[in-house]
Amino acid sequence: MKLGYAAGALLDGIASQGVTIFLFFYVTTVVGVPAALAGIALAAGLVVDALVDPLIGSLSDGWHSRFGRRLPFMAAGLPGTMLFLVLIFSLPAGWSTVAIFAWLTVLSIGLRISISLFLLPYNAVGAELSDDYAERSSIAVWRWGGAMAGALSAVVLGFGVFLGGVEGPSRRAGYTPLALTLAVIAGVGALIAMRALLTMRDRQHPPLPGTRRIHERLAGEVAEIFGNQSFRTLFVGALLLFTSLAIHSTLGLHSNTYFWRMTPSQMQSVTLSLFSGLLLGAPLAGPMLKRMEKRTVLLIGMVGLSLSTSLPTALRLVGLFPFEGRAMVTILGVTVFVGGALMAAAAISFASMMADAADEHEHLFGARREGLYFAGWAFATKAAAGIGSLVAGVALQAIGFQSTGSGHAALGADTVRWIGIINGPGAGLLALAAASTCLFYRLDARKHSAILRDLIQRRQDATSHASETAA
Repeated sequence: MKLGYAAGALLDGIASQGVTIFLFFYVTTVVGVPAALAGIALAAGLVVDALVDPLIGSLSDGWHSRFGRRLPFMAAGLPGTMLFLVLIFSLPAGWSTVAIFAWLTVLSIGLRISISLFLLPYNAVGAELSDDYAERSSIAVWRWGGAMAGALSAVVLGFGVFLGGVEGPSRRAGYTPLALTLAVIAGVGALIAMRALLTMRDRQHPPLPGTRRIHERLAGEVAEIFGNQSFRTLFVGALLLFTSLAIHSTLGLHSNTYFWRMTPSQMQSVTLSLFSGLLLGAPLAGPMLKRMEKRTVLLIGMVGLSLSTSLPTALRLVGLFPFEGRAMVTILGVTVFVGGALMAAAAISFASMMADAADEHEHLFGARREGLYFAGWAFATKAAAGIGSLVAGVALQAIGFQSTGSGHAALGADTVRWIGIINGPGAGLLALAAASTCLFYRLDARKHSAILRDLIQRRQDATSHASETAA
């Protein structure tokens, strides 16, 4: 059951992480779109998507179909995700800057909305498969593992197959076949997950009752979820954390190319170390979550991420990281591996805590809003990714980054130093701010157990009342 469900996360790892790793570098350095315009185009997709997410979440909460309330949306999002993934890495040559900017904006919006149509219901249904406090963490672990397997496939196929060799990520001809291959892998995983969910329809909650149209009820539902203090805390924490990750990931190839002066094989080694940590951090999360509260694991992961993001770069900037070549790659690889493992534990805790907060919401307001809860989380992560892309693009423009579109850029020492500052300490400080915010989360195992007992009693009372009425 869990393995079949987790296969759907391949799409998440490929379409989210794979795009984050390669797209900004492809657009700015390979295609030659000015960095500020590239940042605006990519941010536009994320911002529009973030605004649409609550609509998708609310619709999937109340959708009636013989396949359940989530599967129809997943089926609608899959083909668009595959198509736009290929198109966005196949930008035409010879177009004017205005034309390529407009086309990139359209593709960015289409890709992000398609991903959300699949992932929002997919993540929401994961919260329905079990009400158990510990079992939810196990489901989140499997889902995280699937996502990281997808991300690893993007890294291996990218650096090791389609973008290897002397030219490395600067080779324009490698991006379309890479995108085609990744789209097929994501599609196969998504279909496996949809098949598994069809067999588990009995575990899923029924649609929410209600006769009001979506535009009449959505504002009230959104206000309702923000009435829960646990949701507000997770929302702000996610916004800060994923802004940090977006800045660091968006500028990752720029930093590796110009600040650390890595070869393509060195980039692959360090990037694989990061995603190996993210993947292997999933089994680490299980024992941690059995021994500690979810919030504690989340905070440990956030602080670890902040240090792995910022410390090596900060030491290099002040002259205390003199290593080059194999020694540099080894140290960076170990650092990002540890940071990735801790980040995996944090992300799994985040997802499990969001499901617990949805139970608390039913306890407080009498309605289940898993779709809206995960839409709110997605809104925070995508708005953060949009902010990160915009900040990265504007920052590159401001510090004098210029590319001819040939895959190479000649940068001065000050520009290279600023890439390091933004990508390292700047992103790390935001991760620390996210950890500080999550100190205000108060829903622990004891409180959640009491909430579940209350919900079980309410459901039993409702069933008894319905039986008496029918009689």
